[in-house]
Amino acid sequence: MKAPDLKEVIAGHESRNRELCKLIETKGADLATKRPIDLHFWADGELAAQRLADALRERGWSHLELDPTEDGGVWNVEVHIEASVTEVVDPSLTEELVRLAKDNQSEFDGWGTSI
Repeated sequence: MKAPDLKEVIAGHESRNRELCKLIETKGADLATKRPIDLHFWADGELAAQRLADALRERGWSHLELDPTEDGGVWNVEVHIEASVTEVVDPSLTEELVRLAKDNQSEFDGWGTSI
């Protein structure tokens, strides 16, 4: 099976972002209010997770968690930021995160926040 290209991956995130924004608005939350947001990544091993974490730190984000899955082959990388939903769903940030992950043998899996 062929891996999706960057445009397909970005389009998938943008579609999910629209749905998440609708859901958040139905709960009465303001999309422009800054709040804790978690960015989720999957890395192909410990070295890739470390490289991705370094790249995220270079972007100015320092609250990171790196955890291996039970088999240790894939690593979960999470970065905790303070931002608005509007900022996180900006297409340029989505593209940046997808590319940053790809450049570090990882996959951007999306974001989440508590309402």
